[in-house]
Amino acid sequence: MVQTQLSSTRIVSGAGVVATVGSEARNLGMQTVLLLIDPFLAKTPAGQAIATALSAAGLTVVQSTAVEPDPGEPAIIAGAAHAKQHGIDGIVAVGGGSAIDTAKAIGLLRYHDTDQIAPFYFGGGTTPAGMLPLIAVPTTAGTGSEVTFVAIVTEPTTQRKLLVRHPVIAPHVALVDPDLAATLPTSLTMATGMDALAHALEAMTSTMASPISDALAMQAIPVIVESLPRLIRDGHNPADRAAMSQAATVAGLAFLSGRVHLGHAVGHSLGGVYHLAHGTACIVMMPQFMAFVAPHRPAAIARIAPAFGCTVAEFPAVLATFLHRCGVPRLGALLAPHTPTVDELITLFAGENRLIGLAPTPPSHTQWQQMIEAAW
Repeated sequence: MVQTQLSSTRIVSGAGVVATVGSEARNLGMQTVLLLIDPFLAKTPAGQAIATALSAAGLTVVQSTAVEPDPGEPAIIAGAAHAKQHGIDGIVAVGGGSAIDTAKAIGLLRYHDTDQIAPFYFGGGTTPAGMLPLIAVPTTAGTGSEVTFVAIVTEPTTQRKLLVRHPVIAPHVALVDPDLAATLPTSLTMATGMDALAHALEAMTSTMASPISDALAMQAIPVIVESLPRLIRDGHNPADRAAMSQAATVAGLAFLSGRVHLGHAVGHSLGGVYHLAHGTACIVMMPQFMAFVAPHRPAAIARIAPAFGCTVAEFPAVLATFLHRCGVPRLGALLAPHTPTVDELITLFAGENRLIGLAPTPPSHTQWQQMIEAAW
């Protein structure tokens, strides 16, 4: 077991740490706990063990499996109403980024005793004062949501992924137990691992990059490059699962500090409209983005390329080969059976101007066109 205090979250990592969930909840003063858990996980021995551990600690447990991919406003508002009905005073979120982001948003609404999430969106004018105590138990190795003070919510009218960002919505405790990812299907292992890689690559090359975010990203990238292909190819290997769990958490901290840009602009756009796997959508154009930013971030690319065993000049092509080897499809195949035009995609991506603005330079219309066609 390893304990770390970074950002606003205390991180407890290692095999078997999920057994401490009951004592952690009691330490945070929880009495009536919302156990928000992915429906599939609720039926597994691990999910049942978490519920049992909370009950054994003397807590009243109200279980909910109302977790949806790309959580939208209606689901979050309904979850907050459910929590209010049962007098919830703390949350344990078990699952991927969708479960943890949903828990953050529910905890925020309950703390403020409101049924409206929109006023808390980034730039919305309402600064969160706090949220209910939250323990995040990630079951995927990629999103990093267990250590970030960001929650992504899909706005139902526009299908845009909108952001709540403030230090008070960071989970109070993250229990990072690699054993929980042992049953992940290959497709999710790939998609969530690619999310972690996107976090690290974008954090290294954003306008907010710093020595701290660089150090975190460069701790994660070589581990992902080495461990992720083996997990995709061979399934559960305890050493690689542990390595990827830690790399995903570290990459989450890297992007919390250094931010993300073009990859996540595309990922949020495609995910909101076409409901694609987030990590896959974020990484699908990454070779083109790394080639695009290389002249503006030469020092960063010079550090990243050796982790892939190549030179700076070779890096975009080697990255493309790496993604193909891991099973990431081409952009056209990812979007099938949808057939948006290049101009429609450029217009869609332009809606993520906040993220695009974190790139070293914004692509022109022609540059977007060239990159989309190269990725197709």
